[in-house]
Amino acid sequence: MSSLVILFIIWIIMGAGLGYYATSIFKGDRPYGVNGDLIAGILTAIVVGLMDWFIVPMVFPNFGQGMIFLASILEPLLSILIVLWLMRYIKNR
Repeated sequence: MSSLVILFIIWIIMGAGLGYYATSIFKGDRPYGVNGDLIAGILTAIVVGLMDWFIVPMVFPNFGQGMIFLASILEPLLSILIVLWLMRYIKNR
């Protein structure tokens, strides 16, 4: 399997997991329901992960594949948390 396929699987699992357990991480109810959290988590992970996978090597050509792989996992994780928090913040305003 190629690295990108493995990353897609990781992004989907990570996005779905954080989307499902968002109420454990953040206070309050789900503003858009479970499906909204799942969709937001998965889409955020895939979009940010793909951006990292393709843009980081162009900006930092001396990065090794391991660093790019690690960045493609950690940055979507942080981005999912920010998007889920923003969804709750905007809905409660």
